Amino acid sequence: MATTSYLEEAAGGMVTAAAFDDDDAAVTAVTLLRESGVREQDISVIASDRHRAELVAGDRAWLPLKGWRGLMARVAALRGGGVPKDVRTRYGEALREGKIVVAVAAGSQPPDTIAALLAQSNGDLVETWWQQPTMLFAPPELAGPF
Repeated sequence: MATTSYLEEAAGGMVTAAAFDDDDAAVTAVTLLRESGVREQDISVIASDRHRAELVAGDRAWLPLKGWRGLMARVAALRGGGVPKDVRTRYGEALREGKIVVAVAAGSQPPDTIAALLAQSNGDLVETWWQQPTMLFAPPELAGPF
């Protein structure tokens, strides 16, 4: 069975995220998540400096709007860089303080497991919420089949 995205296209899904003080802690979190069976397209790294987020994500995670094309992606880039309002509300201050946010879609692991992994990696402000469909993770054509 093929899945079309990290979240149900029309309904959304559970997302867990945490803020990290430094790049090494964020890299450790991404690595631990991957080693625990979380798919790379279910992990997104967010920082106020996109280059810094790219360095942390490497080839192991996504960035907001990575792989998305078309008019909607361009509009999203202009309106918050593809970072959903829920993430900006919860982690806006942390991003302004220079922290890195690792957001994970709960598809291959339960949200409480993801929260524990983020906390184990020294993540702060660990939160779980229902996220509407967004361009934060891989686009449907790049997400499956699995």
